[in-house]
Amino acid sequence: MEFQNYLIYGYVALFIAVLFVFILFSYYISYFIASKKKDRKLKEASINYKYVVLIPARNECKVINHIFKSLKDQTYPKDLFKVFVITERENDKSNELALKYGFNYIVRKDLENKRTKGYALKEGYDYLKANNIEFDSIIIFDADNRIDKDYIYELNKLKNEGHQIGVGKRLSTNVNTSFISASSSLLFAFQSEFTNKARTTLFNKFAISGTGYYIDKKIIEDANGWNFLGLTEDVELTRYAYKTGIDMGYNPNAIFYDEQPTDLITMHKQHVRWIWGYFNKESFEFYKQATKKYSKVPFLARFEYALAMGLCIGVEFVFMIHLIYGFIMSMIAYSQGALYFGNLFLGLFFLDIFLMFLICSIINDVELLIIRKKFTCSKKAKFYICTTGFIFWSDFLWALLDGLIHPSKRKTWEKISHKGQLDNTSEE
Repeated sequence: MEFQNYLIYGYVALFIAVLFVFILFSYYISYFIASKKKDRKLKEASINYKYVVLIPARNECKVINHIFKSLKDQTYPKDLFKVFVITERENDKSNELALKYGFNYIVRKDLENKRTKGYALKEGYDYLKANNIEFDSIIIFDADNRIDKDYIYELNKLKNEGHQIGVGKRLSTNVNTSFISASSSLLFAFQSEFTNKARTTLFNKFAISGTGYYIDKKIIEDANGWNFLGLTEDVELTRYAYKTGIDMGYNPNAIFYDEQPTDLITMHKQHVRWIWGYFNKESFEFYKQATKKYSKVPFLARFEYALAMGLCIGVEFVFMIHLIYGFIMSMIAYSQGALYFGNLFLGLFFLDIFLMFLICSIINDVELLIIRKKFTCSKKAKFYICTTGFIFWSDFLWALLDGLIHPSKRKTWEKISHKGQLDNTSEE
């Protein structure tokens, strides 16, 4: 057996993956420049539009009080937005709380094999349409969100500028609670301050991430209803926005807060959903279409989003295969008495582990360095971010592997429990 050839083939694959990463990061130099521009102040809105707020909630009565209170305290005219919580049963206490605050609730009727957030939003939209409820845009929140008192007021400025989908800056309620919540909070803050700000500056695009955004009624009508129904409906909607040339806007003055996981099990559930929610027919269709021309979407905007989404998972997949490859080859070499090559492959196996540790550790440090002036957290949380980032980022690799070993997890939407946590330095 020519172990030299196996060595060459295996590490050429790793070299190609690293090269693509280098190209991508080189491209992000323009993002860095755009993200460092001073936050622009949006003009006062000339029109106050009508909104419907939808809050999908499955047994969230322990935390939903906070978003209800935030909505009740909004400075935006109360007669111009209606709030509906979407639950799965009539006796859910969230319904009672909604009525207490003067809001409304919708009880889902079609649950079999449809217990995802996307299907909840579909039933919510269908209810609004069936009952002829007037609105210009829908705002989507999660039950664990909290929002600043001017949030809808600031989003309305985006809509007045003509943006069909808009979002504010995402911070976390519990950044200081654990090393897991610290890394997760940094990720979403970085997405807001770096990628969303840069993408909207350069292309009027951003990556929708779960919650806090508004979407124009016409977009949903043009899509023949709410048809973003997978494990990650936000990713599906983002792809749709890119493919159809939808104008998207980001307002850093509109601030909302989200609760992050604090334990390994919950974090892993979330990562499995993110990784495998990406792998659906539309994912590969969009990647295939990324180099085709769309009249309203710049090539670089399409290509960068497709590359950024696919490359991160692709590199993790190459790392995983490489680890398995190195270990198996070392065992084969040892079994055939080729001690030199056995030691070599085993050494390279451990080198891969070290490289993965190094890369995953550096990611947090780089993100924190870039947005350090706009990311508020305790010294303890910063210590967590700089020393335990490897655990957070390497779990994406294990989430990929978990989905391969357990196919059912690729299609199952698992509820992420919330505790309503709030630490004392999460809010600015």
